Amino acid sequence: MSTEIKKRSGGSDNVTSSFKRRKSVIQPKSTNPLNDEGISQCFHTVSTSLYVSLAPVHLDNPINGIKAQHLDPLIMQYFSKAKGVVLAYSNIKLSEDNISEDSKDRTISVAKIEGSSPFTFLWITVDFLVWRPQVGDVLEGHIYMQTASHLGLLIHDTFNASIKKFNIPTSWQFVPSQVDEIADDTANKFKSFGYWMDENEIKIEGKLQFTVKAIHSTGRVVSVEGTLITPGSEKDAQPLFSERRSSITSQTTTTKHKRFDDAEDTIVEIPEPKDENDLPKYVKAESDEEDLDEDTAVVNKNESDESEDSD
Repeated sequence: MSTEIKKRSGGSDNVTSSFKRRKSVIQPKSTNPLNDEGISQCFHTVSTSLYVSLAPVHLDNPINGIKAQHLDPLIMQYFSKAKGVVLAYSNIKLSEDNISEDSKDRTISVAKIEGSSPFTFLWITVDFLVWRPQVGDVLEGHIYMQTASHLGLLIHDTFNASIKKFNIPTSWQFVPSQVDEIADDTANKFKSFGYWMDENEIKIEGKLQFTVKAIHSTGRVVSVEGTLITPGSEKDAQPLFSERRSSITSQTTTTKHKRFDDAEDTIVEIPEPKDENDLPKYVKAESDEEDLDEDTAVVNKNESDESEDSD
């Protein structure tokens, strides 16, 4: 009786092909315009409306009160509604609902009071000048720190940016400074622990153009993470580490968690001495024998004296 064995088509081929597939990285495109030097323009004027409160002490001059209470604290802070860092504001106007006329046809400002709160609430419109970088922008910064792990830059001498080691081309190399070259110079605000060199062995210093990779906002502070590699090819630029898959699987399979109850009892056998000389013993010295003879002589003398007295 003959048997026929059929293999499944596309078994291992589909598995290997699935591992070979790479996800296509879609890089976001920035909407900021470029200037003649190819640097993105990140400054924008944004007009927005805000619903603010006003303390009773500012009722005589509500505009100054709104500045002191709400607008001044936003300077050099990240404002989510404007989607950027607020640099300045202008054109503060009260809403039309808050403007009225009195009995003498004079323009007055009115506000809403809710419940027993002494604060008044009103709508305002204001124009903000914001710095709004986007992922994919090309920016220029001044290098103020160079280490083996990253580059530190200042954008417009104000905003922090960093370029990590894996976002620097592999053809570049870092040259560390000697110990005696690192000194605390109060006159120079830029500190360096060495310098980077490009593929032509030219020292990297001064201004440097980079591409924005990510924007981090912690609270109201913004920091920019940049890259010097073509967006989407950072993974190919990283060094490769070869590992044996079999060794990894064997380690994972052989690893076993043990509890204290599972610990095996260990028995330690103490061997008996084979020679009697190994046992500790008392060794008599000549001085001990002399002292013993004197003691026995004294005892014998006392016994003889007692016998004579009894007679």
